[in-house]
Amino acid sequence: MIVLVIALLLLAGGGSACAAIRDVAARASAVPSTTGPPPAANVPPGPPLATASPPASTPLDTHDPASVAADCFVRWQSFDARADSGPNAGLPRARDCMTPDFFAQLSGQGFGDDSAQGPTRAWLELQAAGTRSTVVVLATSPLGGIDTRATGRVVLLLNVRRTTVSDHTGGRVETVSNPLLTLLRQTDGTWLVAAADLANSYGDAPGR
Repeated sequence: MIVLVIALLLLAGGGSACAAIRDVAARASAVPSTTGPPPAANVPPGPPLATASPPASTPLDTHDPASVAADCFVRWQSFDARADSGPNAGLPRARDCMTPDFFAQLSGQGFGDDSAQGPTRAWLELQAAGTRSTVVVLATSPLGGIDTRATGRVVLLLNVRRTTVSDHTGGRVETVSNPLLTLLRQTDGTWLVAAADLANSYGDAPGR
């Protein structure tokens, strides 16, 4: 998803920049698909979401899996090259809303602290362009419309809009995606993200 956004945004900036960005974008957005819906799950597509209004802002409720999923995905996937240390800076920001196992899995695959690795050429180009990418969760719903909170495990389908802008090109690109997040209830009743699937192959969350 980030690959497509940044590539479109920076096409006017030259082929060398686009080639360099692909490496950063792939590392920023890649995630293991460690979970997913039942094979028979079928969620029909919803209406276009590029111009949908985001829901009213509400305080984070750690006892509500939908609230945790939306907050965690925004922190994890948004970035600002003007201030962040690298393409993986969102992962530490989201650490407290992920299970230790999931966070360790992502960190072990190279999505950890960028400060120790130093900036790549691609990230330096993003910094020079003043590129930032903001995620908004427009809707969240149980996959297939089935509420499984009583089991302590839920799979949520998100409608996500990403807006990417660059000071260098003055461009603005908006894209919509539909990731899946799996959350597990903890012993204190709060919820944490335990897995994610960014394949965008399960339709839109209804209601937006």
